[in-house]
Amino acid sequence: MRPVYVGQNFGWLHTAGAASAGEVAVLICPGLIRDRLDAHHGLRLLADALALAGYPAMRFDYPGTGDAADVTGEPWAAWLDGLHATLDWLRSATGARRVVLVGLRVGATLATLAAERRDDVAALALLAPVLRGRSYIQQLQIEARLQRNETSATGAGIELHEVCFGQETIERLTRVDLRHVRLTPGTRVGMFLQAPSKPASECAEAWGGQGSEVAVLDFEGLEPLLRHNDAGEGTPPDFAALLSWCCRTVPPRPAARVIAEPSPAPELAGPGWVETPRLFGAGLFGVLCAPARPHGDLAVLICNTGRDPHYGVARFGAEFARHLATLGVPTLRFDFAGLGDSQGPAGKETILSAMLDTDRGADIKSAVDLLAGLGYRRIVMQGNCSGAYHALRAAVDEPRVTGLLLLNLPVFEWQVGETPDFMHRKTMKPSHYLARLISREDWVRLLRGGFDLRDIVRAQAKRAFQRGQGIVLRAAERHGWIPPQSAGRRALRRLALRGVRTLFLFA
Repeated sequence: MRPVYVGQNFGWLHTAGAASAGEVAVLICPGLIRDRLDAHHGLRLLADALALAGYPAMRFDYPGTGDAADVTGEPWAAWLDGLHATLDWLRSATGARRVVLVGLRVGATLATLAAERRDDVAALALLAPVLRGRSYIQQLQIEARLQRNETSATGAGIELHEVCFGQETIERLTRVDLRHVRLTPGTRVGMFLQAPSKPASECAEAWGGQGSEVAVLDFEGLEPLLRHNDAGEGTPPDFAALLSWCCRTVPPRPAARVIAEPSPAPELAGPGWVETPRLFGAGLFGVLCAPARPHGDLAVLICNTGRDPHYGVARFGAEFARHLATLGVPTLRFDFAGLGDSQGPAGKETILSAMLDTDRGADIKSAVDLLAGLGYRRIVMQGNCSGAYHALRAAVDEPRVTGLLLLNLPVFEWQVGETPDFMHRKTMKPSHYLARLISREDWVRLLRGGFDLRDIVRAQAKRAFQRGQGIVLRAAERHGWIPPQSAGRRALRRLALRGVRTLFLFA
């Protein structure tokens, strides 16, 4: 796979051998917000699988999402325009005469609306599609109110993560109903549904009546695309049914002619910043965001948060990097091995790597090597949650790191095999659980198995043991009988002796 810019959009073109050109190409249209973050790694694996099956495949970021430029104007229209522009570039780059659109959630909605305006879409694969804009808007409004802790609608627009919809856009989206879309006769449609529904049946009936061949298929095996899992390594999606449907419906064919592939833009420029994709180390990927004007020898390294890709929730990684660039500070936002767009280690290429159990020291060293090779001598690392944990650990042994910005550091020391839930229970005071004993709802949940009582007791026992152990060890440290035992104090002592400036922020 290789990174490309198509206008203001960012994307990845996946090819394999003869699949670098073909009569049929595939464009993957992601969802938005959490749908997009949780599926990022899985859709990368899908693009790889499609390329190996003989289809040149491309995945991309809509304007205002991921690593694309900021959205200008009405976002829904900008996303549709971006989809059409990317589709046109994919055809010219691969020589494809026909295309297959694979869309996830609201990406399936955009793919279907785009297909209505084109005659080169041979097939649509709709994965858990959003069929009615009204229901999607209602979902976003509920999530936005919960995020702001509001109990009722305010009548204003929607601002949720990277999505900002004004009233005009909301009204336009509310009118979207895929049952009324008219597809070109002969278009093949595969609807991979989580559960049967009346709107899905009505879509299949309407499109079938227009001359399309519609297959309703099970979503089984694709669940990891929509699963937010912080524990363990995770299970990759099973694309066997989707690939089988594609190969039966629109078989891949080599291109009938040799094509001169258009050269994509090597960089993306915005107000005060210029971005270039970087492949480095052992299959790692990052985006270098540099100021438009000359700068000094300071750079910031932005680490993954949890298992989210490098652009982060609400694409804060991209927003933060571009803001710093306008202040004259370059950044590199990158993915650890096995996350986002970075390849996993040998033998685990398709596995979403564990959040805290995995040692990220080698990945961070490769990123620091890249920045140092570009002339940056003062390197500050920024991490949020698990990213802060890995940044702190790596900085202790990396002399080129001169500063740390750590947001919501969860732990100073992590025991391999623990889970985030167990860690959370271990940090809760006993009074928290005692207070819940008077709650009728909590007793009902407990009797129904809604609480893992054994895990709670185990976590609280470990909390008591560690607190008692800490009291004894700190007393021994104060008397000079033993050196510092706390991983946090040892790390900060070593960093302080090197003159590393560290800022902790908690919220």
